[in-house]
Amino acid sequence: MTLEDAIVAHGRANLTVTNDWYHWLVNPSFLPRGTVLPMGSPYVQNVALKLQLSDMYSTADDGLRQEITRYYIAKWGGIRKNTEENIRSYALDTPTALIARGSKGIASWSKALSIRYPNEYAIYDARVALSLNCLQIINPVNTPIVFPLLLSQNKLVTSGNRRILQYALAHGWAFAQEGEFYRQYNSIIFSASQLLGANLYTLEMLLFAKALELLHEAFPDEEF
Repeated sequence: MTLEDAIVAHGRANLTVTNDWYHWLVNPSFLPRGTVLPMGSPYVQNVALKLQLSDMYSTADDGLRQEITRYYIAKWGGIRKNTEENIRSYALDTPTALIARGSKGIASWSKALSIRYPNEYAIYDARVALSLNCLQIINPVNTPIVFPLLLSQNKLVTSGNRRILQYALAHGWAFAQEGEFYRQYNSIIFSASQLLGANLYTLEMLLFAKALELLHEAFPDEEF
């Protein structure tokens, strides 16, 4: 089994018409001007917001592109420690230049890329990283690799990161290459989404939402 196979199986077990496993609400107090939240579930509203922001970005000037990027990283994503220089870079640099950063700032710059090209680039953050690694423990994945584990304010994610690293070292896993892992992840999730007939961002949202469940499934006998 490959990691792609494991993700496809996970998607088949969880993707539905409603996708009610996604519970993170959009705060309407900070919506950028010109965006409107539809009626519906958190999944529906988050997807609608992403697609509206992508449409806005595609025709915006550099200043507005930075505002959109700042909103999605800081207000929507909760990452508030980026400098204005970083925001400008994330908003305006080419995808190639951002991807070359590797894991540095990836939870921010991958959000920026997902707004520009929501059907081509997926967000990579601490929960997604946790899920990718847990899926390789749960399933008999051939040649598993450690995808970079990111810092998180969530104590369960932090504890899970430590346990995954211990497991991977004990079982001789290789580590994903710093300059290549995002492309590898993005390629896998894109291919899996095609096989599932789903959107790229839907599958990424599923990995995000199910991270803690997958952690407990990977280590059922441990308390976190």
